Amino acid sequence: MKILMPILHYPPVIGGFEVFSQSTAERIGKSEDVFVVTSRVKGTPNKEKKNKLRIIRTSLFKLKDLSYSKPWYIASAMIWILIKSKSLIKKEKIDIIHAQGFLSGILGYLLHKMTKVPYIITIQSADFSLYHPKLNINIIKKIYNKIEKKIFENAEIGHAVSYHLEKHLKQHKTKETTVIPNGVSREKFKPDPNKKQTRKELGFDTENLICCVSRLEHKNGTHDLVKSAKHLKEEHNISDFKIIICGSGSDKEKLKKMIKNLSLENQVILLGDILHEKLPKYVASSDIFVRPSLAEGFGIVFLEAMAAESVVVGTPVGGIVDFLKDKENGLYCEPGNPKDIAEKISILIKNKELKNKLIDNAKQMIEEVYNWDKISQRMINLYKKALK
Repeated sequence: MKILMPILHYPPVIGGFEVFSQSTAERIGKSEDVFVVTSRVKGTPNKEKKNKLRIIRTSLFKLKDLSYSKPWYIASAMIWILIKSKSLIKKEKIDIIHAQGFLSGILGYLLHKMTKVPYIITIQSADFSLYHPKLNINIIKKIYNKIEKKIFENAEIGHAVSYHLEKHLKQHKTKETTVIPNGVSREKFKPDPNKKQTRKELGFDTENLICCVSRLEHKNGTHDLVKSAKHLKEEHNISDFKIIICGSGSDKEKLKKMIKNLSLENQVILLGDILHEKLPKYVASSDIFVRPSLAEGFGIVFLEAMAAESVVVGTPVGGIVDFLKDKENGLYCEPGNPKDIAEKISILIKNKELKNKLIDNAKQMIEEVYNWDKISQRMINLYKKALK
C-alpha cells in the first residue's frame, strides 16, 4: 500500500498535528510506503528517507519561525505541495491520500478531484472562532464552512482524535467517522529521577517548577496562566516557584508586557521555541504541567507531561475530557479563571500525597491506551477500510 500525506507543516515545525504526522508516518513507514510532501524549513534537507518513509520538502520559500507561518508563505507552499503531490500520485501510483486538517484537507480534496485517488481526513480542532480570532468575520466563516463541508463530504472516512471532534464530522454529514486518539512517545517523554538537578542545569533553581508547552495564542489560555502567578504569590503565599512557557506565537509581545506590568519577571519565563527533541528535558524537570486551554481538539502535550511524571492541570474543554479525569489522573481548572488555576497549582504544591496518586494513575493510563505503535496500526487498518 502506498500512502501520500500532503501537509503544510512537518517537524521540526512545532504543534500537535506535526507530532501526530511524524509519529504515525515513521511507524507506518516501517511496513508501508509513505510519502510526506510538505514545505521547506530552514536547516532541514529537502529529501529524507527512513525505512519506507520518504519526506519531500517543496516550497518557494523556507520557513524560519517554527511556530508561525505568514499567509503569503502558506499560499505559495500550498501550490508547490499540490503540484509535487499530483506528480507523485502518477509516478508512484499512490493508493490513498491522508489529509490532516483544513489546509491539508483542501489539498486532499483537490488531488482526489484531479486523480480520483480516495482520501481520508484527520481533524484535531474544530472551533474556528477561537483558533483564528483575527479571522472571525462572517464572510470568512461562511467561506471556511463551505470549503470544510466539501472536504468532509468527499472524504472516504473522517478520523477525529477525540469524541468531541467526531461530533463535528457527523454534523457535516461525513460518510463514515471514527475516533483514534493521539499518543505519546515513551522513548522521548519519560521521568527524570534527578529533576531538581536537571532544572538547575537548565537555569531554573526553584523548589516548584511549573511548565507549559503551547503556542502563544489566545485559545491556549497562556494569558490566564501568566495572571495566575500573581494570585499564587499574593493569595497562596507561595514565592519559591517559576513558570516556564515553551513556545512562541502571535501573543508573544502581549504576554511580555503583561509579565512586566504584573512584576512577574522572576516568576514567569517565556522560553520561545524549544526543538521537540529538547522539549522532553524541560517537561520532565517540572513538577506541574499547566495549559488552561479555552479550546482543544485533543492536546498531545498533556499526555507527554503525564508520561514524564509531571502532574497535569487542564480545562474540561474539547478533547481534553477524553483522557484527563478530575482528581483521578490530574486536576481541572476553570477556563478563563486565573484564580482557579492558582488554586489548583497551590493544592498540588501543598498536597504531595494527592500529587503522587495522580501521577501514578496517569502513568498507568498512558501505558495502556496512548501507545503510538497501536495507534499507527489502527491507522493502517483505516486506510485498508477506506480502499475497500
